[in-house]
Amino acid sequence: MSKRQQPLRGSAQELAKSVQNSPNKAKKSDNVTPKAMKETKVESMDEVSKIDELYKMIQTVLVKLETLDLINERILSVEQSVKSLTESIEFAHGEIRDLKEEMVKRKETERENYSRIKELEDSNRRLQDSVVDLKARSMRDNLLFHNIDEAEEEDCTEVIYSLLEEKLDMPEARSSIKIDRAHRVGRKRDGHRNPRAIVAKFNFFPDREKIRFNAKKLRGTKIGISEQFPEEIEKVRQTLYPEMRRAKAAKQRVRLVRDKLYINNVEFIPHNN
Repeated sequence: MSKRQQPLRGSAQELAKSVQNSPNKAKKSDNVTPKAMKETKVESMDEVSKIDELYKMIQTVLVKLETLDLINERILSVEQSVKSLTESIEFAHGEIRDLKEEMVKRKETERENYSRIKELEDSNRRLQDSVVDLKARSMRDNLLFHNIDEAEEEDCTEVIYSLLEEKLDMPEARSSIKIDRAHRVGRKRDGHRNPRAIVAKFNFFPDREKIRFNAKKLRGTKIGISEQFPEEIEKVRQTLYPEMRRAKAAKQRVRLVRDKLYINNVEFIPHNN
């Protein structure tokens, strides 16, 4: 806009200068009457007045043109600022878009990782269950004998045979029942502590069950007989014993099979499960 206004402003200024510097019109004739001179003077004054008005108008136009130039500069500055702001907003939108895409990818990665972790946990749980089951199967033919006094250089197999013959009324135990092996469980304790339990593995499962059911004949003694289970199952059984005692006190039918308690043929589920 400012470039188109420069010629107009220059022409107006030149016109104003020419008006100020131009001499009065030459006399048409030396023989002019006073009346004609007076009329000529009036006409000249009118022309000068018109030129002055025109000059003032031109000056006003020039001032307005200068104002328009300033406005145009401000508009250009605003346009530049808007352009810069637009570029910044577009850049910010691009950054936000990239962040959203990255978040989507991360969420997908997290879902995949969660799925993999869950699969690993399930696989590990199944593996642990399998190991516990194998350990329980390996202990299936075992019995634990508690509170039998320890002696130096003892033969645990002979100790068990003596117990069967003397306490459980099984006089032919040595000939009818085969014990694969028997030994004390854990490290040797101080003399002031309770004796270690003896674990005995029987060759024939019915023999083990016969001895277990005859354990009631040991009532009134300090000796006890129990099944052997892996530590994982034994921990669960420990939590079930209080409920089992309450059910027995209430004259209910109770069965504790491995790590499951049945009361009146219904499995008991602890509240924490």
